Amino acid sequence: MNDAKLFINTINDNYEIIKHELKNYCESVGKSFDEDIFQDTILKCYLLIEKQGEMKDPSYQGIKNYLFMSFKINMNREKQYARNQKRDDNISDLNDIYERYSSQKLTEQEKLKSDLYKDFAALYLFHKVEQNFDGEHFYLFRLKTFDKNMTYQKLAEKTGIKSVRQKVVDVKNWLKQNVKQEDIRKEFDSIYGEIL
Repeated sequence: MNDAKLFINTINDNYEIIKHELKNYCESVGKSFDEDIFQDTILKCYLLIEKQGEMKDPSYQGIKNYLFMSFKINMNREKQYARNQKRDDNISDLNDIYERYSSQKLTEQEKLKSDLYKDFAALYLFHKVEQNFDGEHFYLFRLKTFDKNMTYQKLAEKTGIKSVRQKVVDVKNWLKQNVKQEDIRKEFDSIYGEIL
């Protein structure tokens, strides 16, 4: 049996084990396993061994090492292709997303209470800022908070107000020092506790 045939038979006989090991490798280095790259690597290795006629180490471990190194190179090379430059690796397989969602799924009432609390906390904080700062501070803080893409430079250009960064930071620091999570929770529970 030639080395190319030996390679493909070894991969075929140990397919699930090898695939599992490569998935574990990807997870350990913070990369997502790509089935297409895995399949492509097997094919390319086979064709190259067939072309060269032999492998340096045709043992089981040698074949695994050869595939591993090839897979690793192909994973790194794949990132360099233009088609993958803007690919979002944070969005993984839809099945993974669904599994995470269903394991963390809240009941409708829990979701409602959670959303209501978030809205209440935001309004509570804005109310505190409005009570303790002038209109300019409140306006800048509100704009910066509601628009996540709002930079301090854009904020200054939009409002024509000077020292926008300092004013927003003053508000944030005051909130950190004077408003506690427990205060918000206590106020929320006193209003909505019996309803929810």
